[in-house]
Amino acid sequence: MTETKLQIIDHYSAYDEEVLRYTSATDITAKFDLYNGGSFGSNFALWSPEFKGQPVFEKINLDPKRCKGHTFRYSTMDWGLIRLYLGQIKGNVLSKSHIGHFNEKGAIGHELPNSIIGPASVWNWEEINKASRKLKYHIHNKMAVKKTGTYGILKNAEILEQQGFMLQ
Repeated sequence: MTETKLQIIDHYSAYDEEVLRYTSATDITAKFDLYNGGSFGSNFALWSPEFKGQPVFEKINLDPKRCKGHTFRYSTMDWGLIRLYLGQIKGNVLSKSHIGHFNEKGAIGHELPNSIIGPASVWNWEEINKASRKLKYHIHNKMAVKKTGTYGILKNAEILEQQGFMLQ
């Protein structure tokens, strides 16, 4: 899948920073440490101009007393963004990654009047679903070296498994 118009954007910015856009896997691996963090190592929003809608970057004010002096961060929001949650290593367990997004019916059902993200109807749901299917197909059928149930296992995950890590 060398040709794509998908752009990779931070789901949440780092504390006291703007949202970043990434142009390569190297950009991502240079910034994120998958050995530490929550249940997912890194979270991203995937967006394409073909989706028609635009991501909204909401500034979240933080209490510096509770956030080690940090005062803000940003969240990337909107109905038609594809979310990519990369798994992480914790101890000897590699958690699985996940791709997800709203469908049109779900987005419309969650709309609120006067929301900063606007109506779900501006998004091109056919293109969002098409991009999501292509991405999932590529990962599970072109990149995966084997499957466990319905999950494709990528080469580096298989190497970790051979070294004694549990895939979860």
